[in-house]
Amino acid sequence: MIIPNYPLVSVIIPVFNRKHLIQRSIYSVLNQTYKNLEVLVIDDASTDKTKEKVLEIKDSRLKYFRNEKNLGPSGSRNKGIKLSSGELIAFQDSDDEWINNKLEKQINLLFNSPEDVAVVYCGMDFIDNQTGKKIGENLEEVNFRENFTKGSFFLTPSTQTIMIKKNVLDEVDYFDERLYAQEDTELAIRVSKKYKYAFINESLVKVTRNHEQLMGNSKNYILSKEIIYEKHKYYLSKKILFECCKQIANYYILNNDYKKADEYIRKSFKHKFELKTLLQYFGLTIAPFMTKCYYNKKYKGGIPLSSGLKSQRSNVDQPAGTAIR
Repeated sequence: MIIPNYPLVSVIIPVFNRKHLIQRSIYSVLNQTYKNLEVLVIDDASTDKTKEKVLEIKDSRLKYFRNEKNLGPSGSRNKGIKLSSGELIAFQDSDDEWINNKLEKQINLLFNSPEDVAVVYCGMDFIDNQTGKKIGENLEEVNFRENFTKGSFFLTPSTQTIMIKKNVLDEVDYFDERLYAQEDTELAIRVSKKYKYAFINESLVKVTRNHEQLMGNSKNYILSKEIIYEKHKYYLSKKILFECCKQIANYYILNNDYKKADEYIRKSFKHKFELKTLLQYFGLTIAPFMTKCYYNKKYKGGIPLSSGLKSQRSNVDQPAGTAIR
């Protein structure tokens, strides 16, 4: 392994009410074969015994910080970045587990990659929380710059799989704290404008599924899409911008905000002309209530905020704004 000076890696773990899972997550980091690391647990105002479970672990590399009020995932990760001392930053989720050589492999690849590679990410396995059995995987490499500028949907490296140079975060800025969903996508867009990603074609993260997960609601996803659209409309592909506008419009139709729906349908025409979208626009103009009834029937299970994406290697549905995993 060729690693100059063995740089310090700061691993940031935001947590909210994970007393039953947090120790497993922390130990999977502390037990890495790469030892020069610090673990910053950012407790986002938990109301259970999370603090006690964290402090039971005796390791000088472990640091615990508590938010007095809930900051959400972006605010908690940003706090961790600001408090970190490492040259490299990695993120872990409080309910997931790392394979013990994850950091070693990522650092080795990063320091043997061209200078414009700022991030290394890896594959992942999906594990059923009840049975402990593997229920899916993702080993798909994505050219994120090409995806954002030429693709049809947002594909994003899952946060707990990435390791990134801290000076790159200082340059492009941290997570956008206005976003309570898709904050990982928005950061990846900014990073991809200047830097490349390297991929390890191995599942080095075990992602827990089928338990109470901290997923954003539909409103959070839509508000995030609006912010991402405005921030990056001159960078993202026309197909992605069209999809954004349509999903936002559909949400507002279902929530009786026909003015906002009309606004985003008209914006969608800037990126792609589609006959059924034109019919949607006329329907919204002439008979908004009937249009809503139709969409209530069409989207009775909820708007597919991830554009219906599923892993090609898994039967696990993907959260909105995340990569095919």
